[in-house]
Amino acid sequence: MFRAQALTVFGYMGVASLIGVEALIVVLGFTTVLPIAIPFLLIAAAAAYFLRERLRTLWTGLRTRLSRDTNG
Repeated sequence: MFRAQALTVFGYMGVASLIGVEALIVVLGFTTVLPIAIPFLLIAAAAAYFLRERLRTLWTGLRTRLSRDTNG
């Protein structure tokens, strides 16, 4: 139970970081229209946030490696 709650908290943090708190409030307000879609929407937005961070790290490492190869 604790792991599921922690995952949910991390998901909300990721979504808030990705789309902003104001947009998160709008998304959560969407629950009156289609409540079943909210968890899937939040999971997709959180996955996009975490993948964006991973991609940024990989891209920075690749650029650093390429600049070392061309300079030295």
